[in-house]
Amino acid sequence: MSSLARRRVAAFAAALAVLSSLCASAPVSATPFDRLERAREEVAGLASQIDAQVDELATARESLAALDARIAKASRRMGRLQGVRRDVQEALARAEERYAAAQALLGATVSQAFMDAGVGSADVGVLGAVLGSSSVGELGDRVMYASAAGEAAVRLAGDAGLLRDDLAARSAALDALVSTRAAAVDELEQLRADRELAAADEAAAAAALDAARDEAVAAVTRLEDRLFGATDLDLSALADALQGEHHVPYGRWAELFLGMFDAPTCRDNMVVVVAWQAAESTQAAWNPLATTHRMEGSTDFNSVGVQNFVSLEQGLLGTKETIENGWDVYRYGAIVRSLQECADAMETALAVNASSWCHGCVNGQYVLNVVPRVDADLETYLQL
Repeated sequence: MSSLARRRVAAFAAALAVLSSLCASAPVSATPFDRLERAREEVAGLASQIDAQVDELATARESLAALDARIAKASRRMGRLQGVRRDVQEALARAEERYAAAQALLGATVSQAFMDAGVGSADVGVLGAVLGSSSVGELGDRVMYASAAGEAAVRLAGDAGLLRDDLAARSAALDALVSTRAAAVDELEQLRADRELAAADEAAAAAALDAARDEAVAAVTRLEDRLFGATDLDLSALADALQGEHHVPYGRWAELFLGMFDAPTCRDNMVVVVAWQAAESTQAAWNPLATTHRMEGSTDFNSVGVQNFVSLEQGLLGTKETIENGWDVYRYGAIVRSLQECADAMETALAVNASSWCHGCVNGQYVLNVVPRVDADLETYLQL
């Protein structure tokens, strides 16, 4: 956990300790109005702490998403480099075979020319080219400038020279690709190491928010008990801290979401859909599941592309279209089928976790770690 997160958690713990002491020391003779005002002040303090933790988690998730994008880009580049390197290697092998064949043919042609003409009649330039050459490659260079008497040898030497140049160019290209690939491997390894650190930060931020939310829910229950049922405690400030200004309570949105897929509003379904919203902990407008699906007039909430929708109806439709568009390829259909069957909340949470919605988030515990919390205090969560 970052030092900033630790400071925030410490501050939150201190604030809770103060609030708890206030509750414990409240005079028995306090009027219902006094108790309500004190409860409102405490909820406001809880909301402030929750808001800080939500920001911390959002920052961690953006960093993680940015690294994922860079890793994907680097992996694609690595794949292209490997493909080009393979093609160059194959072309180099073919060039080596052609050059070797040209060298052999050149040597045989020159030798045959001397045997046919006889040493005495051989052109001095051609003979000097043969005798002064230390290799077949050098022979090709020398014959190029020899007498026209060896026209066939000159032509073959020219072809061999071109092949040799092509071979050298391909060898240089392969060397450059090997060097580039090595640098790409180093970059990819560094990005993956950075991602491990970012994933740890995201998990720590999520754990801190979970702890803060647990404390807030427990505090709300205690405060409502102190009000003796005389009035409902206004949780709008706490809900705004969790969901932003434009939202409906978790419970209401869950009902509307389930209705879009003809799924029952049984307790297990309410638990898992509320837990899903709480796991996202986004403050994007009318977008509790943080979809990046664009709609007319929607805007980016963050750098990842999570959308601010213009209305509750648009947000619900955008979420529905996201699920329908990824029904098979992203395994969203399995989530809906589980909801339609009113399966156990943890079973549906497993379907969410196995899908591509936020696969691998929170060290692989995405939604799974929130379901027990919501199940234990569902009535309070429904109001948030």
